[in-house]
Amino acid sequence: MENVDLHVVIADSNVQDRESKKKIMEGMGMKVVLSTGDGSKALEAIKQKRVDIVVMDMILPGVDGIGILEEVNSGSQKNKPIFIVETALRMENLVERAIQSGADYYMMKPVSGQMLIKRMYQMVESKYGIIPSKKEEQPAVPEKKDSRPNKTGSKKGYTYSGDLEMDVTNILLEIGIPAHIKGYQYIREGIIMAFKDRNMLHYITKFLYPAIAKKYKTTSSSVERTIRHAIEVAWRRGNIETLEEVFGNTVCAGRGKPTNSEFMALLTDKLRLEYRQSTAS
Repeated sequence: MENVDLHVVIADSNVQDRESKKKIMEGMGMKVVLSTGDGSKALEAIKQKRVDIVVMDMILPGVDGIGILEEVNSGSQKNKPIFIVETALRMENLVERAIQSGADYYMMKPVSGQMLIKRMYQMVESKYGIIPSKKEEQPAVPEKKDSRPNKTGSKKGYTYSGDLEMDVTNILLEIGIPAHIKGYQYIREGIIMAFKDRNMLHYITKFLYPAIAKKYKTTSSSVERTIRHAIEVAWRRGNIETLEEVFGNTVCAGRGKPTNSEFMALLTDKLRLEYRQSTAS
């Protein structure tokens, strides 16, 4: 497979987000053709320049994300870029419309730079059959020195940042639970709750499901079913190596998928152990 440089357009109305992405991408050897908060400028660059991949938010002035997707995919432009959509809007109908309009991948904010880069490489290799050039010897962004734990926890090089919400987000995406399905949000919330209060996992039906249901204005039975569906999705589509690494014998030896409580408990305990080891070291 050919090894090439990636030409990228970043479209995000949040200045800090797009500048952070630009630094990370350029640090990995990519060429950022345009970094803008204006959808109209992004669309113009996509039409006029070589662009391999577009990373954009849905809400943009000028032309929004859906408008850009519809314009590019309804035209006669050859070599259409890969579109990775990032947004904080948690609306399933919006996700469906973005995919129907031509989005190749959809990620819910917050998204770590590490995860974004990984998905970009995966999408490029899958769509074009090429391996993008990487400058892996250079750190994309200087590490901030603080008192929070920072540890490389797994064989696959996953880095625990010490930011609980970010670490839970990253590990769920790494396992293969898509960010746009409801179960992703319920599991993420449940792990954070259980991390802070161990009793939640001892009484998952009595305490944890109702707490999640209250926050998302739904029922405990709906939370239980939705989490189950998300686990099913992970076992159908996820990375089996990552699943084996995280869940061990639960995946192997013919035991099949873990129960909801096993799934939540294993991930919560894994995070606790990593944080404890990082703090002790």
